[in-house]
Amino acid sequence: MDEPMRTNITLLSELSMQSNLLKESLESNLDVTVNITPFSSVVDKNVITRPISNIVLIDFSHINDEDFLTYTQLRSQSSGVIKEVLINCPSDIQSSRLFKWRDLVGVFYIEDDIRCFAKGMTKILSDEMWLSRKVAQDYIQHFRGTNTVSTSQAYKQLTKREKQIIQLLGHGASNIQIAQELFVSENTVKTHLHNIFKKINAKNRLQALLWANNNIGIEERA
Repeated sequence: MDEPMRTNITLLSELSMQSNLLKESLESNLDVTVNITPFSSVVDKNVITRPISNIVLIDFSHINDEDFLTYTQLRSQSSGVIKEVLINCPSDIQSSRLFKWRDLVGVFYIEDDIRCFAKGMTKILSDEMWLSRKVAQDYIQHFRGTNTVSTSQAYKQLTKREKQIIQLLGHGASNIQIAQELFVSENTVKTHLHNIFKKINAKNRLQALLWANNNIGIEERA
């Protein structure tokens, strides 16, 4: 019987002892293969030379504006959903500096240890997000802007339980937090989220979170 394929992860960082230790730690703790890709080797004369995986770790401590433009070009040539994870972020970073990452699903800080990182990556590999409640809320407000949101017809078509879950997700709650709030199992939450994603045509958790905050009026919020 064929073994399941390992998840490929692209680590955009400089080649260093730290990046190699990070690669070794992820591969030994999780069922993944990590490819370290320095920004300097991604593009040769404006021609994309390296593919990127569906999960991309971006080393915030090594990226500059030029690197970001390179990454944006590379990303535009990749098909499918890409989950963006920032690592080595300063603990006091302003949320506004994170908003240019349109598919951000995780943020790890310089002071996070490897156990925290492995735990967060496990969540991300399970289609959850690893964002602090503050970052999640700031991210939502950034995309909502100052627009007045009215409850959409699509939201009204959800079941009562689905409405409860999408509201909690819209507040940045994790699957475990939703399960505890509603006194149900985490697997039950995952099943409901799968059904919700199909109904609202969301491909990932971030899209669902943003959908919630653009389709649920203030009068419906818990």
